[in-house]
Amino acid sequence: MTGLLRRLATQAVEPARRERRTERCELCAEPLPAVHRHLLELAGRELRCACRACQVLFDHAAAGGGHYRLVPERRWRLSGFRLDEGAWARLRAPVRTVFLIHDSDTGDPVLYYPSPAGAVQAPADRSAWELLRRDNPVLRQLEPDVEALLVDSEAWMVPVDDCYALVGAIRAHWRGLTGGKDVREHITRFFTDLGGRSVTVPAAGSDRSPA
Repeated sequence: MTGLLRRLATQAVEPARRERRTERCELCAEPLPAVHRHLLELAGRELRCACRACQVLFDHAAAGGGHYRLVPERRWRLSGFRLDEGAWARLRAPVRTVFLIHDSDTGDPVLYYPSPAGAVQAPADRSAWELLRRDNPVLRQLEPDVEALLVDSEAWMVPVDDCYALVGAIRAHWRGLTGGKDVREHITRFFTDLGGRSVTVPAAGSDRSPA
């Protein structure tokens, strides 16, 4: 997802330039508001900015001829999420903040973690993923490719573009060997904002419909 990361990282680095530039839908060139949704182009794992009409056009899994998926808007804070040390070790996650995506092409989970250089992809143990899904049935509602399980001090189900916004902020504000105060403040701000936009759902299951 190099291109996707580059796009979001650039937005984090150059907010002033972004404000001066009129963004347009990348399918029909319609001018876009500052806040808009994205389509994921599956072949290249690229995010495409989308206007309202194009969002509606691709707002179900069968649309887009298998090329595009609309990134959902639901954000769930998962209460009672079960991830014991054994499962964490089997995931082989090298840092505490990671996100996992179910790749519909391979059928495998893919683990990423943010770094000063961007998103790093690491092998994800399928059996560990299945244990997580068994212990946290809400994960069976995770939409392949376009939603992620984000794990930090808490666990979340979020749109995939949220994860890359976090990666972009870390990349833009990391200083020195340890990151520095500025990047820690941006990470705290990200999760505070995420909490404000999320609903809390039990990891053991939910009857809620996707937002």
